[in-house]
Amino acid sequence: MTTLTRFVNRLRRPLRIRLVGPADQTAAALHGLAHMVNRRSDMNDRRIRIDLTIREKPLEEWR
Repeated sequence: MTTLTRFVNRLRRPLRIRLVGPADQTAAALHGLAHMVNRRSDMNDRRIRIDLTIREKPLEEWR
């Protein structure tokens, strides 16, 4: 990764991810996301914003 690429990645808007759900499913999704980011070289020096919301109610009751 070149210095220019790192500089451009820092200027880009952060990757925004929103995870909503029960604690176990949200933790599993966050774990999978961490593996994906670790494997991809284009994600080096990239800012990531993750919003977590833990809700134990079923999805139908949220609406």
